[in-house]
Amino acid sequence: MDLTINHESFISNEISFDGSSEQSVELDYILPDYLPDIFRILKCSFYPKVISHSVNGEKLIFDLTLSIKILYLSNDSSSINCIEQKQNYTKTVDLSCTPENPCFKITPCADYVNCRVVNSRRLDIRGAITTKIILESEKTTDIISNAKGLNVELKKEYVTFPAKRLTAAKRITITEEIELNKSKGKINSVIKSDCIINSFDKKIIANKLVIKGEAKVSLLYNCEAESDEPQGIETVKFSVPFSQIIDIDGINEQYEAMTDISIASLELIPNKSSDASEIECEIIMLINCIAFRYDTLELATDAYSTKYKCDFDCADIKVEKKPIEVKENQTIKAELTCRDSEINTAVDVWAKPFNIQSKYNTTKKSFLVFGNIEIGAIAKDENGCPLYLEDTISFEHCLDINIDENSTSELNVYIDNCTFTIASSDKIEIKAELFVSGYVKELDSRKLITSINVSEDNLKTRENCYAVKLYYAEQNEDIWEIAKKFSTSVSAIAQENDLSDSTKLQRGMLLIPILD
Repeated sequence: MDLTINHESFISNEISFDGSSEQSVELDYILPDYLPDIFRILKCSFYPKVISHSVNGEKLIFDLTLSIKILYLSNDSSSINCIEQKQNYTKTVDLSCTPENPCFKITPCADYVNCRVVNSRRLDIRGAITTKIILESEKTTDIISNAKGLNVELKKEYVTFPAKRLTAAKRITITEEIELNKSKGKINSVIKSDCIINSFDKKIIANKLVIKGEAKVSLLYNCEAESDEPQGIETVKFSVPFSQIIDIDGINEQYEAMTDISIASLELIPNKSSDASEIECEIIMLINCIAFRYDTLELATDAYSTKYKCDFDCADIKVEKKPIEVKENQTIKAELTCRDSEINTAVDVWAKPFNIQSKYNTTKKSFLVFGNIEIGAIAKDENGCPLYLEDTISFEHCLDINIDENSTSELNVYIDNCTFTIASSDKIEIKAELFVSGYVKELDSRKLITSINVSEDNLKTRENCYAVKLYYAEQNEDIWEIAKKFSTSVSAIAQENDLSDSTKLQRGMLLIPILD
């Protein structure tokens, strides 16, 4: 008798690359003629962004843009001046293999920033950027779903897994003219700006993914001075709506879509030719989508032959369950202290998360999101001179979802709102609304059989010739393990003892029929 085996193609995702790429930054900057001399540096910051990426064989190529922003004061002036310079880099990373249907999470972060004033017109800027890269690719494994012949018995389980994965990426540009409130002064120069997208709606239709949302923009700027009055500072917040259709061939309502939107660039250009206070806002977004279609198959997890000796090979596979969408909030409180002057008023406050990580906490039995938050403020002292205050605090957030430690996450952390109170002459209290969004995927570890080898020349030996054996079963003992121990079948034990295959055994005597 021949052994007939049926296979099913099982698709799993695995991390094929988990590493980083380093980039040093060196800039010798000379001020243009229209900017005043440097008297004191308030802050020098790096803002790295990934604006594109692609895979060519065993290489990942991505483009990195770095915005270098310097806030400084000139002599005998209370105006804050802002310098912005952009550096572009193209990086290549060796992957050691060609990924199948890859998807990436590429996160750049500034390691350190040094800014040295060479003279009143010249700056020497040094720093470094580390880009964290996690690459997932598909792996197809042939798993046994059925076997007939040579007295082979199979233990099978239903396994739900992502049988098909579709990926898509799109770079979009949104441009909109914004007219500011008439009570605000006209924009002379931008000091600081930021943009976040913390929520959006998505809908799947045939071969397309429709996304609608709002980009929230915050702006701190110098006002145009009137006559001999000093230049003022204003803050503005506004939203820019967007709607996009992404073509994804094959997607339909049977798919689960995981979508991430990141800001690659924000440009704010004042319209100085208009009498009104207007600004042109250009936002470049990167939209990445991974869509899964889940199927359920009955696959073999254990095997034996009732007559012959046999062995089998297994594959250790982590099966991805359907992703759990996360949208949670937490209030963060912090204090900023000024040690050199008395605080008269605060112009702007902000909070910016960085070094975000996540893992399962065995003590709290919860999935934990943690990292750092840069707390900052621009204030003024009793003489109207600008003060720059900052500090770094740590945070952690326990997700309110029921998952186990075998999980992975793709989470983003934003600050949705930031308010302040001047607590004393040297202290500002800041309250920030932390928003955690993204997905968590539980992983179910399974051992699935990939091949069976039955030795027809090697019969199992029996100590005594008998047709039925008495066996005392323990409470809830597995019928499969009993059948395997005595080289019989589950169906034979069930029929002999009037049991169903799935019956949980009670403690007591069983009749074990022995098959020829």
